[in-house]
Amino acid sequence: MAERTVGDLHGGVTRRGFLGRTVTFGVAACGGGGLLGPVASWAQGHREIKFSHGTGLCNMPLFYAAEKKLFAKYAIESNVVLSGWAGDQAIQLATGKVEMGVIPYTNAIAAYTRSPSFAVVSGSGTQGLIMVGQPAIKTFADMRGKRVGTFQADTLDILVYDYLKKQGMTYKDIKMQYLGNSVELTNAFIAGQLDVMSAIEPYATRGLMATKGNVLGDGVDMYGPGYPDCVLIARKELIDKEPKVVKDVIRVFFEAEAEIETNFEEAAKTTIGKYYKTDMTSLLAAAKAQPPGVDIRNKKDFMFGRAQSMKELNYISKDPDQGFVNFSLLEQVIAENPDLYRKVKVKSA
Repeated sequence: MAERTVGDLHGGVTRRGFLGRTVTFGVAACGGGGLLGPVASWAQGHREIKFSHGTGLCNMPLFYAAEKKLFAKYAIESNVVLSGWAGDQAIQLATGKVEMGVIPYTNAIAAYTRSPSFAVVSGSGTQGLIMVGQPAIKTFADMRGKRVGTFQADTLDILVYDYLKKQGMTYKDIKMQYLGNSVELTNAFIAGQLDVMSAIEPYATRGLMATKGNVLGDGVDMYGPGYPDCVLIARKELIDKEPKVVKDVIRVFFEAEAEIETNFEEAAKTTIGKYYKTDMTSLLAAAKAQPPGVDIRNKKDFMFGRAQSMKELNYISKDPDQGFVNFSLLEQVIAENPDLYRKVKVKSA
């Protein structure tokens, strides 16, 4: 495959193109005519909820809950909708195509500043943002002039920027290449078409094992342990009109977190193939790097803090307002389910 630069990928999607694309969707959503109407439906007494999602281990609570039918006891019919391109999940929420989703919080920030129609209601997965270099790339200094691949406006994109900034470098020192999904990114790295990839688990581990490369950074040394990646988002109209539905989904995520932490091998068998296009060895090896994490109440300021990096990259022109995060229903679920909450805390300790 010929080398591709930022402007060559996805029909010439540069940062400016990304912004224009997001603005278009945001304006449509705010204008009323862009909404597709209520997406909720009743089927056999169940409340259907359409979820958008990504591909990383941070989505495991949703995938596991859907496959194990954990939503059924709360009369919720889960409809898991995969977007075709990394980052489209936030657009699906902003335009009303889905009511809830598990998406990187940075993509959510980018969409929210243009269409504040949804809010972060809980976490889903933590850590697991990993920069992997080919065997010859052992330090950040070795990245100068090299091809670095990831997804645009994603937490993985911001990870690269923040690490480079820490090292006194900028995107001008490297050749950024934006790809569409985790499989494409990993395959390009394994094939040697990228020198470095910023990837989520289990794909970071797969690339690392296949190339015998090097981990340049996993975010923990820079952000601290337990930093959030994907978060659970709900449209504000759903939060306002049907808070019980949102609380039930959060409760299911806690139940899934407890079961995943108790028996990750079972969770891996339940989700591999359909959701994770990788091998079982890589999936099992990646388990500890990106664990579930529903309770991220202490990470609110961290998420808002990453908005500064997004402004410096021209992804957003203003900070998200405080309505971007709404943990009130998460607080209620924790207060109403102390035994479940203790179980999760014990397993994750």
